[in-house]
Amino acid sequence: MPLVAENGMDWMYANCSTTAQRGALDWWKKFRDAVAPVFEELYDSVAAGEEAQRSIDSNSQPDYREKLQVELKEMRDSEMWQAGRTVRSLRPENQPESVEK
Repeated sequence: MPLVAENGMDWMYANCSTTAQRGALDWWKKFRDAVAPVFEELYDSVAAGEEAQRSIDSNSQPDYREKLQVELKEMRDSEMWQAGRTVRSLRPENQPESVEK
């Protein structure tokens, strides 16, 4: 994310393949429309204080750490997180140095 923070998403899109640019152009409105209701629900919940109250209630339980670990494991074991872990392992900086002889 440092490149995005430094240069902005417009720079990122300009430096992607034309295939990635085409996909972004073709799909961004569908993704925006699909997630907009979720973000509206989240913003309303935050504004109403429901998210803060949920955190306070959850974190006040004597076994909150154990329950939290179970929930985090479920997310960590999800297909999306497993795919992310695999993709990150394939990055050049995560490859062992080749030894030239």
